[in-house]
Amino acid sequence: MSSTPPDATPRAPRASGRRLAWQQVPGHVRGAVEAVLGAPVVEAVTQEGGFSPGAAARLRLADGRRAFVKALGIDVHRPSFELYRSEAAVMPRLPQGLPVPRLLGVCDDGEWVALVYEEIDGRQPTVPWWPDELERVAATLSDLGAALRPSPLPDAPGFAEMEGNAAFLGGWRRLAASPPPDVDSWFCHQLHRLAAEGTDLAELVGGDALLHTDLRSDNLLLTSDGGVVVIDWAWTCNGAPWLDLLLFAATVNAEGGGDAERLVRTHPLTRDVAPACIDVVLLAAAGSYWWMSLGSEDPAMPGGRANQRAYAHATLRWVRRRIGG
Repeated sequence: MSSTPPDATPRAPRASGRRLAWQQVPGHVRGAVEAVLGAPVVEAVTQEGGFSPGAAARLRLADGRRAFVKALGIDVHRPSFELYRSEAAVMPRLPQGLPVPRLLGVCDDGEWVALVYEEIDGRQPTVPWWPDELERVAATLSDLGAALRPSPLPDAPGFAEMEGNAAFLGGWRRLAASPPPDVDSWFCHQLHRLAAEGTDLAELVGGDALLHTDLRSDNLLLTSDGGVVVIDWAWTCNGAPWLDLLLFAATVNAEGGGDAERLVRTHPLTRDVAPACIDVVLLAAAGSYWWMSLGSEDPAMPGGRANQRAYAHATLRWVRRRIGG
């Protein structure tokens, strides 16, 4: 298969926040990380991508070993701080053998939290997506989905119980109730139809599978041996076994290069899901992305609202092609 992407321009920008540099992390936190690793850090290279304002650095140690660390203070961004803590709690409980990085240690003094990982020798997928890289990721997600159902963490919160998912679950209703002038009539009609039908999105996406729920290009690493490593498990929860793949496909659709429709239609996790069910989730996702994009910009995450609006438009174009109108 050709490795040249069919669409050379991404439709939505890849997430890119303002990362703290390693030297901006307080000295006592850097010292705690070095204690976990058992050697001083002699070089730190910041890794870009994602909207978290925390430090994310590849470290080289005095003894030649390497590691990766992500660190954030509660005063820098409290919501992300809590997500780091969630990830710290989840990682040691994931089953052995999953394509995830190994957590070496956690430093948490109540004001700063640092997660210390083994370094993965890999890179993010090319965006717009290259077909061969998308196939590689799709195969990994198939294996991952099979390994995580039934959920190995039955006590994990359900998708609807995650505080951060409230806007996703209910934003589309708010948009339907108070649509801004630039929301077209077809979209408004579809959202009103979902509301009139009593659509319960929380029930629709409930299930017994452990989900990542934030699968996108910057949370994936392609390794030189042909593997794929899935990183950033802060949003882990239980839900429908097909939801991760569908939400990932929405990011592929937004970033360009890959055929999201074909991915959903043929992938083992989604191919047997009723098309109407997929349409409902995509419509609701487009509406919720749009609603969230109307909020004020988070100074710690510049560009976040524009990214949400781009995802809203891209998802709406996709579901409109599916439904027709």
